[in-house]
Amino acid sequence: MTSPAPSTHGTLFCTLVDRRSSVPLADARVTCVIGGGIVQVDVDSRGEFRADFPQGVFDLVISARGELSLTLRGIGVLAGHTQRILRAFVPGEDDANDGVPASAIGGYLTDRLGHPLVDAAVTATLVSPPGTPLYGGPGKQTYAAQTDKFGAFILHAIKPGTYDVVVRTKQNTLSNERVTVPDHRIFQRHDLKLMVTV
Repeated sequence: MTSPAPSTHGTLFCTLVDRRSSVPLADARVTCVIGGGIVQVDVDSRGEFRADFPQGVFDLVISARGELSLTLRGIGVLAGHTQRILRAFVPGEDDANDGVPASAIGGYLTDRLGHPLVDAAVTATLVSPPGTPLYGGPGKQTYAAQTDKFGAFILHAIKPGTYDVVVRTKQNTLSNERVTVPDHRIFQRHDLKLMVTV
């Protein structure tokens, strides 16, 4: 008997609300930039959309009431996982700063028996290049996420570089590994089987 092939797609579930009133933006359209192509999705009456994508990194361009309202760069989609995102913004108030393309780090954390590691804190801190002064230089860039009930985590909008990725629970530091994101628009998969029991 063979096991089913692992999923190569994940789901992006997004809720959009008006920042001023917390009312769902039912008239919004989301354009997902995927490599050289685009996919457009209209949100429903609750301000929500759900779409399946191959594992990877995407940019979302959100328009509401006919005006560009928000650009999100480096949104990661993890295969076999539903990524939930809530964004509040004011239609038509895009800051016109699209930023640079970004990447993401994500994966699944399990204990030594294969059970999901739930509610673990995952941080990624950019490692300064050699020769960078310890004091007076730019602050360290740190990204943070928490694992869900499946042990999944995704750190969005990561710039290329080398990161110290640390996994912690309330009691202990469970892992500290170095992960390199080599370029823009890369989804760096980082699954870990930790030698603990949940």
